[in-house]
Amino acid sequence: MNILMGALQPGGGIRTFFRYIYGQPDFDRCTFTLVAPDHGLGEYLDEFLPPERIKLIPTQPDSVKYISRIRNIVRKERFDLVHSHGFTAGALTEVAIIGRKIPHLMTGHDMFTDPLFSGARGKLKHFLLAVLLQRITAIHTVTEDAKSNMLEFFPGISEQSIFPILHGIDTEFFGSGESYDLKAQIGLSPDVPLIGFFGRFMSPKGFRSVVEALDYIRRQFGVQALPHVATFGWGGFIREDYAYLQDLGLADYFHQLPQTNNMPSALRSVDLVVMPSRWEACGLLAMECLTAGVPIIGSDCIGLREVLDGSPAVTVPVGDAEKLGVAILKDLADLKRRREQFTEYQPIAAERFEVKRPARELLQLYKKINNSR
Repeated sequence: MNILMGALQPGGGIRTFFRYIYGQPDFDRCTFTLVAPDHGLGEYLDEFLPPERIKLIPTQPDSVKYISRIRNIVRKERFDLVHSHGFTAGALTEVAIIGRKIPHLMTGHDMFTDPLFSGARGKLKHFLLAVLLQRITAIHTVTEDAKSNMLEFFPGISEQSIFPILHGIDTEFFGSGESYDLKAQIGLSPDVPLIGFFGRFMSPKGFRSVVEALDYIRRQFGVQALPHVATFGWGGFIREDYAYLQDLGLADYFHQLPQTNNMPSALRSVDLVVMPSRWEACGLLAMECLTAGVPIIGSDCIGLREVLDGSPAVTVPVGDAEKLGVAILKDLADLKRRREQFTEYQPIAAERFEVKRPARELLQLYKKINNSR
């Protein structure tokens, strides 16, 4: 199959999708042309995908230029399918292929929230997006939660046109790897509890809930009960978030570390991972923790709760710092037993989240859409 792909904002989630899904041998007989801003994307694809698996055609992160580039490409070359990644790319791609008899699949990599459509401008955006989304041949979501979220905000979309396929990870990669002495690296004794926060410093990842949970622990039980936190994330609010915890007098308990390419070892080097997200399209970090056999506490937000369901992980209400603090203390107090529970669940997670399954199901969806022309 010859497939044209488009992405206007190919950030971490979309890049990870490309790496995990299109690196599978299921797509050996497919050719991919990707229209997207480069910003290091070309190097990323060359590093993690088979040679020439995806041909990148760079474009500017500009709506008009993106539409023009897509339109020119489909005018010159025949494609079996267009696959857009992200809501904005999906809407703009649909505009670009108006008048062309080519199936269009869109993958949603995020969730819709009320603030996106507030005010007069937001209502107009919602109206235009609703019109364009209803025109798309098929929509792929990475969780059942994401499908429900889409139908909640856009009930005019036919439910039969939405295909949820639970995302996956490289379970062999996360099932291996040895821990390293992270506590010694940051100057902690072995008996000091260490929590890992691996999210970006953006509102959806809930970092301030971690800060407020430690503040609650200190106020209720004193500094002797405080664990330390290692952060590996990045994002536009890292300075503001660290200034916030400094204002609370918690700076000595947080340790900012550079991003790591050895996630399995980093995960195994902390006692507990916290993931207090406000929403997730699909909680990949939770899949990674469960596959690595590492204890995790998560929020009950959409997208994440689906991944944690049935696992030993404790979930707490979104934004509830006190319950997060209580859950942290409870897991740390019974850490040996909790580790055993997550180790026992590890083979189940490895089978459940193996990326070969979603790759296979996505290829089947490609064929179904193409055969329905």
